[in-house]
Amino acid sequence: MTRRLRVALGAGILLLGIAAVALLLQSRGPGLAEARAFYASQPEMLRPRPYARVPAGLPDLRAETCGGCHTEIYAEWRVSTHARAWLDDAQFQAELHKNDGVSGRDAGWICVNCHTPLENQLEELVVGLEDGHLGRPRRIKNPNYDPLLQLEAITCAACHVGEDGVVLGPYGAANAAHAVRKAPELLTSTACTICHQAEAYFPDAEIGCAFNTAGELAEGPYRGRTCQSCHMPEVWRPLVAGKPARVTRRHWFGGSLIPKRPSDEAGLVPVRAHYPSGVALTWSGSLTGVVAGASTELTFSATNEHAGHAVPTGDPERYLLLRAEVRDAQGALLAEREERIGSVYQWKPLKVLSDNRLRPRESRSYTIKFQAPPKGEVVLLLRASKFRLSPENLAYHHLEGQAVAGRVYFEETRRVPIEAQ
Repeated sequence: MTRRLRVALGAGILLLGIAAVALLLQSRGPGLAEARAFYASQPEMLRPRPYARVPAGLPDLRAETCGGCHTEIYAEWRVSTHARAWLDDAQFQAELHKNDGVSGRDAGWICVNCHTPLENQLEELVVGLEDGHLGRPRRIKNPNYDPLLQLEAITCAACHVGEDGVVLGPYGAANAAHAVRKAPELLTSTACTICHQAEAYFPDAEIGCAFNTAGELAEGPYRGRTCQSCHMPEVWRPLVAGKPARVTRRHWFGGSLIPKRPSDEAGLVPVRAHYPSGVALTWSGSLTGVVAGASTELTFSATNEHAGHAVPTGDPERYLLLRAEVRDAQGALLAEREERIGSVYQWKPLKVLSDNRLRPRESRSYTIKFQAPPKGEVVLLLRASKFRLSPENLAYHHLEGQAVAGRVYFEETRRVPIEAQ
């Protein structure tokens, strides 16, 4: 045997050995069994999604790879909140790290399970808790950690790759370029409520979750509808470029459509046309009969017309701000009214102090009173804004310029002539 052949053979054996060790680490790496046993013993909201193997026919699990064929779906996901739930979410990162170095408050391992859901995306895994304390996890390095996959936040594989390394899809075509299986469970609300239904308070770690969106949907008038009915509307198009068109679903996952960062705004503008805002704001009755010099009362209403859950839902910091103004022809303010719609929590201990959110199909009316001018007209303004972050929290975390607190989603101006007495 020549020296060159011996070197080549040795290199080949070495590569096979490395591959074998890699496979062993993926299935039984140091501490993996202990970590997986720990997560299996916890409630669902405290677990990551199981380790996903790369499906046959694909080089990796990354969304960009999926986008090579599923171009439209990938483009939609790119501007979605799901894609921006990790480093692009400055608020989440601030909350995740606010207790760094504080003894007994290391509870971020709970939160990452929804923002980077796959085991493959976690740099460290928890194998147990000191004295059973959620804020004192014992961690190991994850031998299967993929840092690029982590950057994709709620990536395609989080929903579309099973533990067996098979792509889960709506059709399960036999001639797909990769291993695939039909997965009707993807069209159930359970696919979403893994993260969007999380109600718990952990006093030892001073952390609470107040996500009851699935409960609100189940209790409301839209029984039989799923999350996907509204948040992933159907569209007729090819699933893969060049293939026949069929029914697929949008992957924008539209909700409040508040950008995570100021730079995200442009990408969301065209998306908003596909998602009506849950709460509509309108003047009630006729706007005629504003008599010169008379004391006048007008009514406006807010109605949860479209959402199958309470509005706002999810993070209890979210709220709506409704504003009505009456001005004279010169712009002088005659009257104003502002209403905050949302819940207010006390966190230590967890307690709901108030909750005036609008339930599905609920309508609420408000009056605004003013003295009509002697002549001319009055200008009426209705404005509705939605917020995901309070001004106080924005300032507390020094997120000015990094995060977007909210946006105006409706504004209407009307001019009403003054009638003579």
